[in-house]
Amino acid sequence: YKIFIDTCSILEDGNSLFWEKMSPYLKDAKSRVFIAQRVIDELDKHVNQKKDPSLAAKASEAKKLLAVLQQADLIDIRGEASDGFADNVFLVVFTKFRLHHNLLLITQDRKLTADIEALNQSQSVKSSKRIEVRKIAVDGSLVPISAFRSEGSKSKPTSALSEKTDVNAFKLSSQVTSIPKTPLKLTHNPLFEDTFQDETGKQVWLKEQIASGGEGIIYRTNSDLVAKIYKPDQLNQWRFEKIKLMLTRQIDEPGISYPRHLLFNALGEFVGYLMPEARGKELQRSLFIKPLLYKNFPNWKKNDTVRLCLTILEKINYLHNRNIILGDINPANILIVSPTEVYFVDTDSYQIEGFPCPVGTINFTAPEIQRKSFDSFLRTFDQERFAVATLLFMIMLPGKSPYAQQGGENPIDNIINMDFSYPFGDRSNKKTPEGPWRYIWSHLPYALKKLFYETFRKGESLGPGNRLALSAWYDQFSEYERLLVSGILTSQDEMAMELFPTRLKKIAKLTYKPCRLCHEENVEGQLVSGICRACLPKGEYYNCDSCDEMILYTNEQRLVKQQKRFSICRNCHDKRNEVWTHVVCGDCGARFGITNSEHDYFAAKGLHVPKRCESCRRERRTNGRSVPKPPPVTPVSKSSEQNDSSAMGSILKILANFLSR
Repeated sequence: YKIFIDTCSILEDGNSLFWEKMSPYLKDAKSRVFIAQRVIDELDKHVNQKKDPSLAAKASEAKKLLAVLQQADLIDIRGEASDGFADNVFLVVFTKFRLHHNLLLITQDRKLTADIEALNQSQSVKSSKRIEVRKIAVDGSLVPISAFRSEGSKSKPTSALSEKTDVNAFKLSSQVTSIPKTPLKLTHNPLFEDTFQDETGKQVWLKEQIASGGEGIIYRTNSDLVAKIYKPDQLNQWRFEKIKLMLTRQIDEPGISYPRHLLFNALGEFVGYLMPEARGKELQRSLFIKPLLYKNFPNWKKNDTVRLCLTILEKINYLHNRNIILGDINPANILIVSPTEVYFVDTDSYQIEGFPCPVGTINFTAPEIQRKSFDSFLRTFDQERFAVATLLFMIMLPGKSPYAQQGGENPIDNIINMDFSYPFGDRSNKKTPEGPWRYIWSHLPYALKKLFYETFRKGESLGPGNRLALSAWYDQFSEYERLLVSGILTSQDEMAMELFPTRLKKIAKLTYKPCRLCHEENVEGQLVSGICRACLPKGEYYNCDSCDEMILYTNEQRLVKQQKRFSICRNCHDKRNEVWTHVVCGDCGARFGITNSEHDYFAAKGLHVPKRCESCRRERRTNGRSVPKPPPVTPVSKSSEQNDSSAMGSILKILANFLSR
């Protein structure tokens, strides 16, 4: 294709990322992007105008970037004085050259897009060549602009996920229902019965138990539906009225185990309900624990978890369109068969009109409703979107909460403070958990990381009251899936498909070399003697000569520092150096310690411990005898300054005799 770019795309936020991605392809193809002189003129006008300083600054930066690209021979600026405005130039050029070249226009302008794409429909001119239009996304990638619609003066994506409220949706309520939780009359314990009837009088027989929980037990029945029979202490008026309300709407979406019929005992007393059977493995126990993930889904790659996110978003969106708020978005309530077959269970806890969801889990509870009693208020869709974002994050980083931290605080406090631990650009709280999580995070697309960061970090644009719609998440994950399946991401980094990459995402300008031990690629400058940071603390184990405990002889000690193996472990070493007793030196009078190691040494040789300090022993070995230091002089008061000279003389005489021995 001959590629052209419009002014609005040059000023787009993802422009610099676009050129970073595009440049290698242009160099390989020995090609250039054409820029009309009128586009340059429009940039100059933006630079010189005074009304919008931010636009002026953006245009100035864009011109600097274009100068660099022109010097690298990656763009070609063309135009004449007679050219009209930029849009007209594109229409003239594309009309003129469409018979001879495939043409691509990069623009964010919806109206210009419609005019350019209309050239493909020309009846008077037939051509085998194609005209395409793309826009620059925030991550620098090119995406079809035809999926965008007008909304006022802005253009927003029309998602494949419709968020239009269903005509038969439940009403939205602002107050919690006043229906009391009065226990229902119950003649017999329903758990001991095996025959019931639905509201139409149809007989239902229980066959085998499938699952059991705090509220009741799930059984297979004589029909294609399964029964949930409540425990006696869970049967009350509030629950009965809620299930009745739920049955006023037909929720018939595959994978959602929603109530279909009420169940009564032989005396007409409410005991439970019928629903479609669910199957699969709990998300919590199949995907969020690494060994279980590999056991249950051994062949899964990153595109499978991305598709799983899309499937889950579709089901949550179906419920939202009917004004049903899940409330307790919980990985234990989502069962997985495959990336496209997912089941939602425990649907009787969903928030319906004035009936709140009475339960919740810390990780999926929005910061503004932490530490609140869940049955005392009604959740909002905005608060639910926090839980959805958390679920998506924990699928991408299997089982890891966005607020898990290295050495970090109370989980509830982290959520309330919105202390997100993963970096974005140069912004980071330096508390990213140890392990593979930093690597997984680095491999996510830039745009997805941006959305997660702005959702979970305090003070960012997608915080409480302005959280991202499900359709926006759906579009972002759809694009991620496209980049994976098409091979675009794996061509940039072969680890893009890995659920647990073993290094950070590759950066084009850096050189990578394999570790000489594990052979995983790492940035060359991060290798130490050819060994990666992950392998340095690893090594071989052997037994302590003293206590038989295991000692690790690290690769760093062996291959980098070339240290010999220690014969004893750290604990034994420290214990041997502890002082066994203290002794006053017989020569100099100094107090010194005898360690456990020294005591053991002399005892093994049948010797007494030394009575002299090491210094005096050394001097004695050198000179053959010890020369003791004079005793310390005791300070005297002024009243005794006139010492008896004969006494002093006697002391000196004794000292002289001692030294002459």
